[in-house]
Amino acid sequence: SSGINAEYGDFYKMVCILALLVSSLFLGACSGNQREFYVDWNQDRFVKDGETFQYVSAGMHYFRIPHQYWEHRILAAKSAGMNAVQTYVAWNAHEPEPGKYNFEGDLDIVKFIKLVQVHDMVLILRVGPYICAEWNFGGLPPWLLAKTTQVRTSEKNYMLAVTLWIRKLAPLITPLLYENGGPIIMIQVENEYGSFGCDHDYITSLFQLFRENFGDQVVLFTTDGKREWELRCGITYPLLGTVDFSPADDMGEVLARWRRY
Repeated sequence: SSGINAEYGDFYKMVCILALLVSSLFLGACSGNQREFYVDWNQDRFVKDGETFQYVSAGMHYFRIPHQYWEHRILAAKSAGMNAVQTYVAWNAHEPEPGKYNFEGDLDIVKFIKLVQVHDMVLILRVGPYICAEWNFGGLPPWLLAKTTQVRTSEKNYMLAVTLWIRKLAPLITPLLYENGGPIIMIQVENEYGSFGCDHDYITSLFQLFRENFGDQVVLFTTDGKREWELRCGITYPLLGTVDFSPADDMGEVLARWRRY
């Protein structure tokens, strides 16, 4: 009987060891699956899941493309070597009248974003509310002018309308953020504001609104022109400031100017 007990004892030890190995592997896999995307300010780089990441994006505005062609366009961008898609969000298309929203058909932004992820690409979402985009009224709904003419400012009626819009949009977008399992790595606040005004309090108000509705983790950024006054007026801490440039520009000069702000 002592031999049998020894066998059972050895078997029991083996089972315990295997259980510990499996549980440690499981916990390691879980911790390794934590998704993150952030700016490493000390090393001037983006970090995605612990690795340095560089994206090359294709501008693709879902609201300009019949939804039947979305997948074709995404595949074309990927075939051209892109690993990311960037798109604006056209507020005026989604809310043609106050409080009446449309997220169907060519405006089904959730479907578009999910298609990007299906093809293993990440997405940069340019929310605005002003987007320019060579789009009517820069994406602002025309009915705003019945409430205020002081758009792109901290004027209370404008900010109220913006707040209601962001609160409507955010529940659709938040589950699609990278940290939540989606493809969205960054969200843009306003667009080239430094070419329009110089009210950092306005950009700060938008930043706070976006943080309240999109969470604390997603990278929020601004984009501005390359001239000194555009960068000075557009870049607002703590948002990541980015800069427009063309192939003909002296990038050393542009980046030196950008780094001053």
